[in-house]
Amino acid sequence: MTTNERSGRKAGSVYKTAKITADTELELAKDAWVGDFVFVHLERLALGKGSQVGAFASLTGGGRVEVGEYTTIGYGVRVIAGTDSTEGRYMADKAAAENRNVIRGTIKIGSGCFIGANSVICVSKRCPNLHIGDNAVVGALSYVDENVPANSIGWGAPFKVVKERRAAR
Repeated sequence: MTTNERSGRKAGSVYKTAKITADTELELAKDAWVGDFVFVHLERLALGKGSQVGAFASLTGGGRVEVGEYTTIGYGVRVIAGTDSTEGRYMADKAAAENRNVIRGTIKIGSGCFIGANSVICVSKRCPNLHIGDNAVVGALSYVDENVPANSIGWGAPFKVVKERRAAR
């Protein structure tokens, strides 16, 4: 697909092997793309100009994900905009809604960010609307469930800022 079929606008592209559920509102800016074998099940996914979602990534949970310009979401990354809380009686999808405590929110990833391979970005009770600031770098295999400051570099599970990212000259 080379156009945003849901809005009819010329936009970025989605590789043929990607799966985007029919109820996902998709907005792809110019030169944005969703790679091979990516799975998307959200209320809304918006990718800014030149941003990319690498192969085997998964953006799920029924919430919203908004990505700025020229951001890379690496291979195998999990972006989870909705998850069960342990405070519910059950955590199974087939359980009645009144017996679950689902947290759904918005994950905003700024412009110029890099999310390393196989990292997990997940909303939480503590941070249902998570923001990763512009130019932040999340190292591979990290687990992020709270806000990440702009211009920071970090990694780990849980994620910790290790140093500041300096602008290229």
